[in-house]
Amino acid sequence: MRFRDVIRADLRANTGRTRLRGALPAFVFHPGFSTIFLHRVAAALVRTPLDRLGMLIWAWNTRRSGCHLHLDSEIGAGLHLPHPVAVVIGQGVRVGAGVTVYQSVTLGRSRGDDYPVIGDGATLHPGAIVFGAITVGARARVGAGAVVMADVPAGAAAVGNPARVIRSAPRD
Repeated sequence: MRFRDVIRADLRANTGRTRLRGALPAFVFHPGFSTIFLHRVAAALVRTPLDRLGMLIWAWNTRRSGCHLHLDSEIGAGLHLPHPVAVVIGQGVRVGAGVTVYQSVTLGRSRGDDYPVIGDGATLHPGAIVFGAITVGARARVGAGAVVMADVPAGAAAVGNPARVIRSAPRD
């Protein structure tokens, strides 16, 4: 996917707008969009000779938004950050397309190189924690304050500490 298309998907997810002409007002008035936009710019720059500029943008964005999106995480197009404060997405985390992440969500490794994978269209509600080699399936929902210690199937809902699946996806 081209950079422009990824930004357009992020814009649509955070504001409902589809034209890049609306990116400037969205950048000013939608903190979720500005946070993911600056992250994507920084991530692109650190892979070029302008790597120091990319690190500067990343550091400023992290301090400005209170949202730590590691430059080596893989974040799909259309990330929706309604309230980006205190969101942490660690180094090797893979986040699919169209994912919604609310405030105070933490995604990271438990030990070694065990990182979570978040499927397309998943929703992580405020305060959810996912550590280690955990897969949250496509369109799954993780409830507020849930501590996920086992895989969450696609389309399922998980709540509690430790999280348990309370609603499974309907069978086809």
